[in-house]
Amino acid sequence: MSETAGSLIKILSALTSPKSSVRYISIGVFLLLSWKYIDSILAPFGVPKEQYTIIISLISVGMGSLVGQVVYILFFWVWNKIDAAIKEKRKNQENYELEKARQESLEKENEEFLDGFKKVFEYFPYWKKDALRSLLDKEQRFESDIEHIYSLRTNNYIFRTTNISLDTDLYMINPAIREFVSAQWEDEKCKNMADFFGSITPEKNELIEVMTRTEEEFRGPISHACANLVDPIHPCFIREGEDEIGFHISFRDPYCSLFSEQTGREFVDELYIAHIWVGSEAFSEKNE
Repeated sequence: MSETAGSLIKILSALTSPKSSVRYISIGVFLLLSWKYIDSILAPFGVPKEQYTIIISLISVGMGSLVGQVVYILFFWVWNKIDAAIKEKRKNQENYELEKARQESLEKENEEFLDGFKKVFEYFPYWKKDALRSLLDKEQRFESDIEHIYSLRTNNYIFRTTNISLDTDLYMINPAIREFVSAQWEDEKCKNMADFFGSITPEKNELIEVMTRTEEEFRGPISHACANLVDPIHPCFIREGEDEIGFHISFRDPYCSLFSEQTGREFVDELYIAHIWVGSEAFSEKNE
């Protein structure tokens, strides 16, 4: 085996890693460059030509090793950056897919929940609907042991957000039903206003006149037909707080302001009616 072949085999056997390969390539490049420019570099120093080989070898090995090390470090620094970026992108994609799947699952659950809610909502009593509607704009304070609040909370139609006291909490509406409750309420308000003003009866006219008076101004009379129009509840009014002396007629929220917009008149939110004022005679301005 020739000396050149033996040297080549030794070099190949030393190539055990990419780092070694880079180093040998760098040494080879420096050997090539050194042989080309060695005369012009070493001549001024008076170095004997027979020493050129040793000097070239030492310089080439030293510089080649240093440059090879630098190239290796830079290459793998760049490689690690690229690899980290690829892994980060893959991780972000996986997280995106997981979040997308979670959102799709949540949307499906919300749709199913909303479908079930729509089926029962029309059968809710007005106080249950009013509780939900009061939560559309902001959280509200409710006593937790009230039956309809307990029912709404148990069915996840409302959520308890903050405890205030032993039996009182702040609540918010379930976001899954918020839009439906809001849209349904708007439709209901439009329908109720159209029903009331679409066919004005004498008792409706009387009720409008009565609700423009303050408690200081109003002392009756009021007809049975008008009083019974709100007995105990009307889509726009409610009759409550009744005892042996009298009762209150109140606008349901937000019909006081809607009636004002419709008629251009000012109304009171509620008015006390004594039983002795209720009779066959209707209220009119001539009674004042």
